Amino acid sequence: MNLPINKDAAVCLSTATKFQAAHKADRETVTKMYVDSLKNNGWKMTAQDLSATYHFDFERGTESITLEVYEWQKTGVLLKKR
Repeated sequence: MNLPINKDAAVCLSTATKFQAAHKADRETVTKMYVDSLKNNGWKMTAQDLSATYHFDFERGTESITLEVYEWQKTGVLLKKR
């Protein structure tokens, strides 16, 4: 998966079912980067909740993933398979 990791990001965890990173950019910028990246990789957004933690569900074929974007040392990202 082609995720938007650049010099301003630090990967905290990366396994087959879970990805976590910290970004220096603000939450809105990071959210747009990840949502655009996932859509460009063929994932379809099926749900979103923009409360305290931004929460998005995506599907591609039989696969499902969840994206969470939250405030943590600027902006944290959690992407996990469901």
